[in-house]
Amino acid sequence: MLARLLIVAALLAAVLVAPFALRPKEEKIPAKAERLVIITPHIESIQSEFARAFRAHMREAHGREVLIDWRQPGGTSEIARFLRSEYATRFETLWREKSGLPFTLAIRDASTNPKLDPDKDAIQEGKTFDPTLLKDAPPEAQAAAARRLFLESGIGCGIDLFFGGGAFDFERQAAAGLLVARDASGRFGPGALAEEHPEWFSDAVMPQSFGGEPYRDAGFRWVGAVVSAFGICYNRDVLSRLGIEEAPDEWSDLEDPRYLGQIALADPTKSGSTTKAFEMLVQERIQTLARERGLPESEAVAAGWNDAMRLILRISANSRYFTDSSAKVPRDVAMGDAAAGMCIDFYGRSYNELHRDPATGESRIKFVMPEGGTSIGADPIGMLRGAPNPELAHRFIEFVLSPEGQKLWNYRPGAPGGPVRHALRRPPIRRDVYTEANFAHMTDPGFDPYRAAAGFTYHPEWTGSLFTALRFVIRAACMDPHEEQIVAWEALLAAGLPDEGLARFEDVAPISYEAVVKNIAPALRNSDKVAQVRLGRELAEGFRERYLRISGEYGRQ
Repeated sequence: MLARLLIVAALLAAVLVAPFALRPKEEKIPAKAERLVIITPHIESIQSEFARAFRAHMREAHGREVLIDWRQPGGTSEIARFLRSEYATRFETLWREKSGLPFTLAIRDASTNPKLDPDKDAIQEGKTFDPTLLKDAPPEAQAAAARRLFLESGIGCGIDLFFGGGAFDFERQAAAGLLVARDASGRFGPGALAEEHPEWFSDAVMPQSFGGEPYRDAGFRWVGAVVSAFGICYNRDVLSRLGIEEAPDEWSDLEDPRYLGQIALADPTKSGSTTKAFEMLVQERIQTLARERGLPESEAVAAGWNDAMRLILRISANSRYFTDSSAKVPRDVAMGDAAAGMCIDFYGRSYNELHRDPATGESRIKFVMPEGGTSIGADPIGMLRGAPNPELAHRFIEFVLSPEGQKLWNYRPGAPGGPVRHALRRPPIRRDVYTEANFAHMTDPGFDPYRAAAGFTYHPEWTGSLFTALRFVIRAACMDPHEEQIVAWEALLAAGLPDEGLARFEDVAPISYEAVVKNIAPALRNSDKVAQVRLGRELAEGFRERYLRISGEYGRQ
């Protein structure tokens, strides 16, 4: 009996100790290592592989020890809010010191308002912030002075780089003045890097735009580091259980009633990549209607938007939830808690890799880019105003964009120059990486995003200015009244989807293209936050009441 207990105890100890014994040794970083602070939505595997590779690069190429301090407060939208708050806090101190005036909400908003940028003539004449002219100045003059003071300042938030996210969020941060092309010395930053390596920023290597998507800021306040697309991840086993023989390969496939309660979606107000996926759906509907009906562009945009809103309502009604984390979507699909979900490509491909059977090479998790339904966009990097260590930030950007850094995105773990532990499954932005020699080491051999995106052109003039409005209407029509929406959809399905009931369910008049352009988008551009909250609540209540009426009427049948 004692011998058995000793054996069981030994086995238990082995189970507890093995994970720690087999865990890769963490690299020791000297206490005096230089610190680089990066804020990012990138997942841990990307952080760890780039931190390891950059430390090795700096040690070998420059004889320097580096520590990367990663900050991850959430997705790109949450990072944007965090940065605005941090810079506002620091600008308040600067404003009070320089002007001697109160720091009001109007002054705070003016400091990051690109509409108040100084005109070129004033800049050329060398005019600078003059506090002596402000005491009795009208509010407009004080606002303009606040903006000039912010742009002339070197205030920072203790963070060097913003790494990862969508071009939309980077464009907004650049316009606000939070991202800069160069530091105060003019020697470091993406703009300086473009002068050092002009050949990198040619159309043959890293074009300024592709397929309608911007790949860098015209003023080099941010540059693309890797590219990404949007699509559908699905679980083959769950599809089989549901009796769905054909895997989804178009956005519209997700409205199939057989997916009721089986679609995973992320909250677009928390994730820029999720909003971009919904925008791709809208763009696809516009292009499809223009092609099929031969509509003029202006009519196609309005009709496509409205058709997309109806599709989003149906997909939302099939969904289990709107999660705060876009990474949860493929994770739940992989666990079998959902059959399919909308996600960015690297999440889908990462879970495909994670659940690959070593014996067969097959995975139950698949990712598909809807044909003609997504562009290939840039995932950028940029240096923040007042970066504490601009020279080291410059070196990191240079490494990420170099051929050496680009291989990390898609090389297999263990391949020469590739990651050590994690396959990142991201398509590099450099076109010159897609060669036969490199394909031999890639986790996605033969996939060239520049060829894959050839059938789809993103038109920013159609929906780019409505990006924030798109988030807003999805929240009001789908997320806030989600429980009521699902019950109404179930009642309609049980009743056989009667035409009259379906028409009421799909009535998108409150969030139509006309309503968004004329009312909703202008309201969101207004600084009156109370009015915005009121508008969102009124829209949500209108949809909630509608869903309740539908479920009350058809649920009794």
